[in-house]
Amino acid sequence: MKLSILIPTYNQDCTQLVHDLLEQLPQDAEIIVADDGSTVATIREQNNVISQLPQCRYWQAKMNLGRAKIRNLLAEMAQGEWILFIDSDAQVQSKDFIASYLKETEGRQVICGGTGNYDSCPSEDKALRYKYEIHAERRRTLKARRRKPYAQFSTFNFMILRELFLQIRFCNEICDYGHEDSLFGLALKDRKIPVLHIDNKLIHTGLEPTPAYLRKIKTSLFTLSRLDEKIQRRFTISALALFIKKCHLQGIVVWLFKLSSRQLKQNLYGKNPSLFLFKLYKLGFFCKIME
Repeated sequence: MKLSILIPTYNQDCTQLVHDLLEQLPQDAEIIVADDGSTVATIREQNNVISQLPQCRYWQAKMNLGRAKIRNLLAEMAQGEWILFIDSDAQVQSKDFIASYLKETEGRQVICGGTGNYDSCPSEDKALRYKYEIHAERRRTLKARRRKPYAQFSTFNFMILRELFLQIRFCNEICDYGHEDSLFGLALKDRKIPVLHIDNKLIHTGLEPTPAYLRKIKTSLFTLSRLDEKIQRRFTISALALFIKKCHLQGIVVWLFKLSSRQLKQNLYGKNPSLFLFKLYKLGFFCKIME
């Protein structure tokens, strides 16, 4: 059995991640890193070193293709029977990371390893993202993931049979940030393909400062707004917004959002942001773009 580890990257130095993986990489395995049109020249130069490492390939896109297309291309490049997708802002914490995946492959098709976080917030300007991730750990425990295997599917760290992946693929229509993992999880559920969740976490190091994080959230909500209504009804924010619209309350919600937007941002930019107010902000913003 051959394994291909696939790492899409954009403006992220992933050389340390590759070196850590190489230390435990089987002889018949490969690592492919695909740069999705990074705009920072120094990072491109740093990652270019990967092309000189054993069992590694490094490919650069001439322009940004988007999170879905770059992952689909990586799967097409892969030579392994199994493909292991890892985001470039991941950190290996176990010397048995790869072996822990490989020992679970018998009779399996999809395996998810999980996501871990820093023990403390890296800096005050990243308080919102860190607080959200720590709160999300409650539904990312192994027990919670196994209870809802499709809802907790994540592209951050998962392994899948290459043949199966190429039958499903990520939705190429999603060029911007957001929901490609959720849609893939729904596709697995609709096809009744079992997903095994194991305790094989990678640390998520890519915590953004609050302004950048809110921009990503807005982008993901725009992405969600362009999806079919049947799909929107399967996500909490959009399902609630559709219910509000059905009750003819959308105008009131948007008015309240515009009225309180400044105060909401003041809280979210603070040292101790409220996740409840964060939910209200996302709901208000989504109702606004759906007017």
